[in-house]
Amino acid sequence: MAWFVHLTPEKNSARVRRSGLSPVSRSRSDDPRPGLYCTPLLADYTLTYQWSREIKRWKSHRLAAVHFRIPDDTTVTVGHYGKAPEQVSAAQAVARFLSLSPEEMRGYEVFLPRGVAAQEVRRIRSLNRPVGWRYRPNAHGHRPCACPACLDKGEYRISRIRDSSSYYDKSHLLPRQEVLEKLRTAHDGPEIVTLLDHLRGRGQGDVFRIAHLADHPDPDVREALAWTLYGFNKKAAAELFEKLRSDPVKDVREAAGADEDEDEES
Repeated sequence: MAWFVHLTPEKNSARVRRSGLSPVSRSRSDDPRPGLYCTPLLADYTLTYQWSREIKRWKSHRLAAVHFRIPDDTTVTVGHYGKAPEQVSAAQAVARFLSLSPEEMRGYEVFLPRGVAAQEVRRIRSLNRPVGWRYRPNAHGHRPCACPACLDKGEYRISRIRDSSSYYDKSHLLPRQEVLEKLRTAHDGPEIVTLLDHLRGRGQGDVFRIAHLADHPDPDVREALAWTLYGFNKKAAAELFEKLRSDPVKDVREAAGADEDEDEES
C-alpha cells in the first residue's frame, strides 16, 4: 500500500473524514477523468508538503494535509508540473520520487484519476505554517516576475516587487491624450499597434475614441485593440469586444474572448 498526501482547506476536514476526497481536479495529461493532485508521504517534511506555500498564495484559508493509502498497483501519473506526466503505478510513482535529488523533486506531483474513499483516509493534520517554494521551484535568490499573470492583487510584498520592476515602469509611455490624438489620424498598421501599446493597462473610459479601429483592415491592429480594451471600462467596451469576437482571425477572437473567460473563472 502506497502513502500519499493531499492538501485541502482545513474547513473541509470534517467532510473528508465523513465522505473522503472528491475528484475535483483535471490532469495535465490527456486523461479526461477528474481526480486529485498529491505527493508521496516522504521522510523529508519540506518535500512532502512542498506545495503548501505555493497553494497558500491563491488560497488564503488554512490548509490541512490528508494522508491516505491506496493499492500499489493503482494507476496514477507522475512528473514535473511543467512537463507532460508519465502514467505509472502508485508504487512506481513513490519510487520515482525517491530516485530524485531534493532539488529535482521540487515541483514534482502525482495525479490520482479518481477520488479517495473515507476508508482510505488514515490521518488529517493541520498545517500551521506552510513550507516549500513560492512562484516556482528553486526560485530563492531570483526576483519574482511582476506581471499580472504571476502576481495577483494583495499578495505578500507585491507593491515593493512591482515598484522595483521595469514591467510597471511607465516613464517611457506617451501621454494618453497625445496617443489618442495620433490614433485619430493614423492609418499605418504598425504605427497604430505601437500607439495602442502605449494605452495597454492604463485605466480609460472614453472607448469611443478608438472604436473606429475595430474596422481596420489589418488583423494585427484589431488584435492589439482587443488586448488594449482590458484597460477600459468593461461595460463601455462590451459592444466592441463582441464585434471583435466575430473577427475571422483566430488570434483576435482569442484576445477578445479572454476577457469573458477571466470573468467566468473569477
